[in-house]
Amino acid sequence: MDRRAGRCAGFSAPEALVGLLLGLFLVQLGYGTLQRLRATEGRLAARTDALVAMRVARHVLRTELGRGMEGEDWLATPDSVSLRAFRGTARLCPRAETTDELTVAYEGERRPDPAKDSLVLVDPLGHREVRALVGVTASADACGANPGDDLEVWRLDAAVGPDAVLARLFERGSYHLASSALRYRRGASGRQPLTPEVWSSATGWTLTGDQLGLHAEPRTPDAGRPWEAFLAWTE
Repeated sequence: MDRRAGRCAGFSAPEALVGLLLGLFLVQLGYGTLQRLRATEGRLAARTDALVAMRVARHVLRTELGRGMEGEDWLATPDSVSLRAFRGTARLCPRAETTDELTVAYEGERRPDPAKDSLVLVDPLGHREVRALVGVTASADACGANPGDDLEVWRLDAAVGPDAVLARLFERGSYHLASSALRYRRGASGRQPLTPEVWSSATGWTLTGDQLGLHAEPRTPDAGRPWEAFLAWTE
C-alpha cells in the first residue's frame, strides 16, 4: 500500500507541470486573440469614422454651395469657404409702396433670428438686394390668394421697393478644414466640428479649372485611402 501511494505521488509533479504549461498556453492564446480583436475593432472604427466624415462633408458642402452662386453667395480660398448659408425662403405679400416692413409667408430649416440673419430680396427679373433682418412679429393679415398662410411681419434695416417678390433668409458663415475635421463657423464664433477628426493636414480644398473640390487624406492607414469629391462649379 505504501509503495502504491509513493508511485501515485511521483506522477503528480509532472502532471501539475503539464497542466500549468497548458494553462499558460491557453492564457497566452486568449490574450493574443483579444489583442487581434481589439486591433480589428480599432481598424473598423477608424474606417467607419472616415466614411462618416466623407459622406457628411460631401452632403453638407454640396447642399450649402448648391443654394447659392459662386462669387455672390460664396467664395472659396485655400483656407476656407465663406458663404451666405441660406436657411429658408419667404414669399412676400403684395404691396404698393416702398417700405422697411414686409408681410411674408415663410418656410425654412429654422425660425428667423434678427440677431444673425439677413435677406436676399429678389424681384421677378432676378435682381437682388440685401437687407439685414432687425425684427420679426406675427401678422393676422391675409396674403393675396392664400389667406390660410401663417404670416409674419419682417422689419428690415432699410426700405425695399414693391418689386421684390421673394426673400431668402441667410446667416454669414464659413467652412474650414482644420484640426482633422470639417468645421463650421458662424460669424465670429468658434469653429464647430461637423465630422469625426480623422483627416491629416494634407486635406484641403482643390480649385481646378471651373470646379471646387475636396481632397481628404486619412490621418491613419486604417481609415482607408485618400479620396476626392466634387463640390461645386466655380463658373
